[in-house]
Amino acid sequence: MLLSRTSIEVLSDLIENRLSIMSVGDQDDLREKIALKRALMELQKDSDVPAGVLSEFSNIPRRGRRRKVGSAETF
Repeated sequence: MLLSRTSIEVLSDLIENRLSIMSVGDQDDLREKIALKRALMELQKDSDVPAGVLSEFSNIPRRGRRRKVGSAETF
């Protein structure tokens, strides 16, 4: 499914706003935050964003042991 550039920008803004107000209190919140960051990465990758912009999200683990909630704020 192809999205227009405007749709990608709107969705990216919505995700960024949600991430900026989100506070992590439990594992469900942490999972949601990671899922939102991955979705933002995918959207911005499709819109040809420069490579260095998303470097902070490249360390998001995809498999393995769950991270502690206290370490979630380092994302």
